[in-house]
Amino acid sequence: MGAGYADHWSGRQNERRASETAPSQSRLGSGPRSSPGEVGGAIIRSVAGKWVILHAGALGDLVLTVQLALGLDEVQRGRQLHLLARACPGDLSECMPSITFESLETLGAHWLYAEQGGALPPALLQRIHGRRVLNALGDTTSMTHRKLDRLEPVQLLSFDPRPRPGLRTHITRQWQRDVERQGILFPKCIHQKGGSRRLRVSPKLEAHGRRLLAEAGCAGPAVLIHPGSGGREKCWPLACFLDVGRQLRRGGRAVCFLVGPVELERWSAADIESIAREFPLVQAPPADTLACVLAAGRALVANDTGPAHLAALLGTPSVTVFGATSPHVWAPLGPQQAALGGDAEGRPDDWGIAPGAVVELTKQAAE
Repeated sequence: MGAGYADHWSGRQNERRASETAPSQSRLGSGPRSSPGEVGGAIIRSVAGKWVILHAGALGDLVLTVQLALGLDEVQRGRQLHLLARACPGDLSECMPSITFESLETLGAHWLYAEQGGALPPALLQRIHGRRVLNALGDTTSMTHRKLDRLEPVQLLSFDPRPRPGLRTHITRQWQRDVERQGILFPKCIHQKGGSRRLRVSPKLEAHGRRLLAEAGCAGPAVLIHPGSGGREKCWPLACFLDVGRQLRRGGRAVCFLVGPVELERWSAADIESIAREFPLVQAPPADTLACVLAAGRALVANDTGPAHLAALLGTPSVTVFGATSPHVWAPLGPQQAALGGDAEGRPDDWGIAPGAVVELTKQAAE
């Protein structure tokens, strides 16, 4: 698979660069240490008040980090987030809050991990100085935090995105606690207010998605089924997804399958053909197209994967099937999100999850 593109569809990363141990304190937003002008030899212009997220993980983790940020009143008031990330969520600039994206790899981000100091990367400096930054590259003891601090953001909040051993609550609760230790408070009811964890999707985005689904052969609003994932162990058997699709179709629902670049590379031609013989099929859509299609879907059925989280962010009702990972820790956030946990090792044929149960939850979500 091509480097970079497959990151949009890949599963959650299991390994990250280890954090270092030198302590550093985060500024809590009283203002930048210097006025706009020259920093590190580069001329910059302060853009105080805008929020930037730095993230190097897969799409699902990125979306959960965005949803963490949406819990901050200041983000809701500012109505804009800028992502410096590895995975691309597609063009969400016309949503509310507006989300824009740049590839972290093109901005000199390697400097954040370099042992030697070196010159400050001008592109990264331009995007960090004077802004409020939520950093998911390492906690407050990490090299990335210390180096970002040199770029003089108005505010720098850092956390390690990896789940701690024995975690039994949702991962965003761990991240929230880590951020709150740095002087930021979230509303107490944030985990009960599902609507605050989604975007208001622009009519243009949704309309484009409906046109794309119509071109794929879907007559009317479709239930989307994404049977893949970046990790083989996270994939409920394809036969189960096909069974779900058939039952939904017999019940009068339009159904469309989505497969990503991982599936096209890993699966046999016979597997892909088994889907295409029975259902409309969208194959490896670019990130912008994926976002449009998910926004237009009546509902989504998927494994624990990036598109499931992106659908939740866009407000599309979803049923997510979990086997190797825990729904208690990694479930998509938002209203009308259902998660089913199964036993992938003990019941490899269907994980102990009946396709009929998935169908019933999908029907409820699609109402």
